[in-house]
Amino acid sequence: MAIYGLGNMGYPIAERIGRHFPTQVFDLDDTRVEKARALFGAAPMGRPQDLADTRVVVLCLPSPASSLSVIEQIAPHLPQGAVVIESSTVNPEHVHAGQKRLAPFGVDVVDASILAGVEQMAAGSATLALGGKPDAIARSQGVLDAIASRQIHFGALGAGAAAKVINNAVAHAVMVVVAEAGAMATAAGVGCEKLIALLSDPRMGLHRPLTYRYAQRVVKGDYTGGMPLDAARKDSTLALQLAQTLGVPLFAIQGAHSVYDIAAAAGHGRQDYAVIAKLWAGWGCPTVPGPGP
Repeated sequence: MAIYGLGNMGYPIAERIGRHFPTQVFDLDDTRVEKARALFGAAPMGRPQDLADTRVVVLCLPSPASSLSVIEQIAPHLPQGAVVIESSTVNPEHVHAGQKRLAPFGVDVVDASILAGVEQMAAGSATLALGGKPDAIARSQGVLDAIASRQIHFGALGAGAAAKVINNAVAHAVMVVVAEAGAMATAAGVGCEKLIALLSDPRMGLHRPLTYRYAQRVVKGDYTGGMPLDAARKDSTLALQLAQTLGVPLFAIQGAHSVYDIAAAAGHGRQDYAVIAKLWAGWGCPTVPGPGP
């Protein structure tokens, strides 16, 4: 098999694969290729023509353009029935573009996005978010297992890539909220340790919107009872007032308040505040499959 890309994530992936399979590697940095050869016996990649007997190719590259460039170079030289595993962080459209280029040669793509950091990958605790045809996944299962034993098949081609991008979007947005919360807490004399303990509690702010309001109310379309949106909007107003009093700039929390204003204006004030999901359904983007809330 072969792997293109020996960067921060690509190298530990190659190392894990190299424990189980003879592996060819390619990177623009020759020192990384030499390191892989010396440490786990990887063979430096020669020409694309050398892939004639390679059944699985893994891509771990810095951009969608890099992935498509490699795919265009190797597509004519891969054997029919081969699989390209796209582990780079890309969008579904890029995975589909790769499949379009490979399909004429009888080669499939599986998106295997990595839900972990470099340390987790090296330690074997990473998770793969998979998308693609079951038979293509089956043909590359041994390599996927070598990369990470924990795998979640999210659906058709591109679904794994989408899940990874969504997961990252949530993490990055929450980081802004946490930074804002930390600044407010520090200004108000609330200790960091106590704040972290509070927000880490499964019954509190970081967990409850997902594990209860989305998983139960939004998925079921049940907004009766619970905490009224008007009460949540009032609490949000208090948070904005507190930040203004303390002189703390807000971005994410300020933006989120606008959603509660819109939902209140739409007449949802007496329903559980998870009812904000109805706004997205009204905009043609339901938050659950089917008819939605």
